[in-house]
Amino acid sequence: MKRFTLDSILCTVFIFSILGFFASLPLLKIFDAFDPVGEMFSDFELTDIVFSQLRDEPIADEELVIVNIGELNREGIAQQIQILNKYNPKAIGLDVLIDEPQPWENDSMLVRVFKETPNLIVGEKLVDLNDEGTEFTRILRAESHLAQHVDFGFVNLITDARTQHDLKVCREFTPKQSVNGDMRYSFAVRLAMAIDSAKTQRFLDRNNEVEIINYKGNVINFVSEDPRMKYFTLDVYDVLDENFTPDLIENKVVIMCTMGRFLGDVLTREDYYFTPMNERYVGKAEHDMFGGVIHANIISQIIDEDHINSMPANASIILAIILCFINVFFFKMIYGAIPKWYDGVTKLIILTEVFFLATLMIYLFYDYNYKADFTLALIVIALSGDAIEVYQGVIKNLFSKRNRKEIFKVNKKFWEPVRN
Repeated sequence: MKRFTLDSILCTVFIFSILGFFASLPLLKIFDAFDPVGEMFSDFELTDIVFSQLRDEPIADEELVIVNIGELNREGIAQQIQILNKYNPKAIGLDVLIDEPQPWENDSMLVRVFKETPNLIVGEKLVDLNDEGTEFTRILRAESHLAQHVDFGFVNLITDARTQHDLKVCREFTPKQSVNGDMRYSFAVRLAMAIDSAKTQRFLDRNNEVEIINYKGNVINFVSEDPRMKYFTLDVYDVLDENFTPDLIENKVVIMCTMGRFLGDVLTREDYYFTPMNERYVGKAEHDMFGGVIHANIISQIIDEDHINSMPANASIILAIILCFINVFFFKMIYGAIPKWYDGVTKLIILTEVFFLATLMIYLFYDYNYKADFTLALIVIALSGDAIEVYQGVIKNLFSKRNRKEIFKVNKKFWEPVRN
């Protein structure tokens, strides 16, 4: 039994060695361009099904209102803020980067309105990450004459996109970030602080560098005619024409952001993202959420104290090693006891294990807001059956002098002509 257990351990090491070898091959990336199926699933995670299909209809968050600024210039934005101020909002967040110098006549109204607006948070962007990837070195924000009367929060969202037109899938965000030793807080965190500072501080006390966004809902989806919504939304001229009731704004947090030239503008791509709430969770074709709405989801998550916890990377690796060893141990027993049944039985066991782990991932995420990472475990389980045959038939024979000779031994009978 000791020898059998040691052999199982060596086989487990062999499986992980195979994974490490293939993962280190840069040539494998060449095939990505010829793999339409892989490309279709590259932006998909199993937990997306929970957001996209399993979550109940969201209830509107009455703490937040989203305002579309469309293509308004600085004077138009100032007019919107001036109107909103009349209805006593709790705070206003301007999710717009105002970093380009403008003539004084273009900024004069904005300066005056900024000065008159209490609890105004304006977006800034952190740029130029240092070589160690630990902190940013520069901030893009409004010039000093605009900045002196407002507070700032960074609007950076985490995606894999390199340019504005790339696929931008947003699942996570950074609550705080160091910039040349100065701690900066995200746009959503600064606005959440205006709603409930105690809850926001408890969120920050989690001290996670990256948080998973627990998406609550969207604004009306005009593209798919999906009736689901979460946030009350005003279009550009709804505000300018004061086409709303005072209670919609009073004592609420207002997020002003770009959502196209008008609500439902399907041509815009500015500050527009794919999220796990996308109805097409595999092979996404249409963006589904604007950046300002993502910030609203983060605020709701903080205020509801409905956070997602995730499995540590070390735990994921340890689990994969344990499951791999268990599979190897029992598969080797099957290999020795009933070799003719080996392929069919092991394939059936593997399919059952994969289905169980995938279902468990969805269940933990749906019921407990826990994101279990079984990806490595699923891979080694899928490989274990065939890897054992390679280990038994090739690796072990390479370490046997007698078996190595069989590779070079010519079986003369094989070359004899078949006699009738």
